Amino acid sequence: MSIEPDLGTGLEGLITLPRHSVRVLHPFNDTQTVIDLIKLGVSRREAEQTVRRGSGRTLRFDGVSPTLAQAIVGEFGRTGGAATAGPSAYRGHGAADDALDLILLGTVMQFETLATSLAARGGGLESTVRQALASTMWGAGVFRMGPHAIDLGRRVGVMGILNVTPDSFFDGGRYFDPDRAVERGLAMVQEGADIIDVGGDSANGEAPAIDAAEEIRRVGPVVKALARQVAVPVAVDTHRAETAAAVLDLGATLINDITGLGDPDMASVIGRGDAGVCVMHILGVPKSFPPNWHYRTVLGDIIRFLEARTDQAVSAGVGRDRICVDPGIEFGKLIGQDLEIFRRIPELHLLGFPILIAASRKTMIGNVLGLPSKESLEGTAAVNAFSIARGAHIIRVHDVQFMVRIARMSEALVGLTIDGTPMERCRSDGKIVDVEETLG
Repeated sequence: MSIEPDLGTGLEGLITLPRHSVRVLHPFNDTQTVIDLIKLGVSRREAEQTVRRGSGRTLRFDGVSPTLAQAIVGEFGRTGGAATAGPSAYRGHGAADDALDLILLGTVMQFETLATSLAARGGGLESTVRQALASTMWGAGVFRMGPHAIDLGRRVGVMGILNVTPDSFFDGGRYFDPDRAVERGLAMVQEGADIIDVGGDSANGEAPAIDAAEEIRRVGPVVKALARQVAVPVAVDTHRAETAAAVLDLGATLINDITGLGDPDMASVIGRGDAGVCVMHILGVPKSFPPNWHYRTVLGDIIRFLEARTDQAVSAGVGRDRICVDPGIEFGKLIGQDLEIFRRIPELHLLGFPILIAASRKTMIGNVLGLPSKESLEGTAAVNAFSIARGAHIIRVHDVQFMVRIARMSEALVGLTIDGTPMERCRSDGKIVDVEETLG
């Protein structure tokens, strides 16, 4: 329907408009814009086409040959998009010595026109561009761990940290006794944890090195007891294949590997069953600072690492729906690099796996705030809420009850559901109303 405004003569009619009648919309994602257009009476197909024509994107191409770079810049320029080329950060590291990096800015429609042009060249670049366009948000689905599953399209997963070590950086020694550890694990489930993550080897750089036998001695009894008593998956934080094999036999259904399958036998151990795995990025080795902090591009290097290691897992028989990824906050990163990762979490969606963020009580937060770990609860809450807003699907936390509440509120803010009921049908007191009452 077309409405002709009565503007009077000149600009007088416009001057009488209420102050906030015209505003710029900043939707959380393109889906919200489509919904807004449909509510104006536009068909879904037309709404989606309008968004594609008008939505801006920034695409980066790493390590492109000069010839191909020239063709891309030329083709994209003809669509009206903007392209910039420069020496590749990956020269000599998986790219030719004369390779270029490109940054392209344009609308979705301009990029789709580019993809169509690239199809004639072959080599799969067309599908690469289309995949990048589609990856602004991972199509969240079900994450499986043995007989357990979490629908990450409907809720944010909360992983509770249970350290059975005498020297963890935050709760060192509190749950070293197996009975106390099991008691705490049961309490975490009552507080709303979706996963219990048992760790027997502290990543604290000041903690002494232990072997697999000692790690199994610490975590084995706790895993066995919890697996029998809780209805949620029990994970084990280990980078040793020997430990992983032992705890999977005891009932663990998820291996959280801070070395990203650094043990050559780890992928095959997990692949023999139906357990899940969290593949984390690390620069260097556990308990040590890396020899240097150099990244060619922070997200680019992390994505390359995770892509290679998740491919390794899939090749070993681990189903893609049993894999999540972790960018590895603080593991070989400077504080500025950690903060960049938080801001650029959406870039990790390109991998097509759920994203786990493990930043709870870390010294990075304390350094930003100038506070010790024991006073970093609020900072951790801010990090987790921001990470969920940027697209994280699972958060790993010490303070389970507090962070479950953060997760539930954050997932509501980003457009998920409350107890399976669309929020637009909930009154402020929680009562569900029918459509007629909602529209009335």
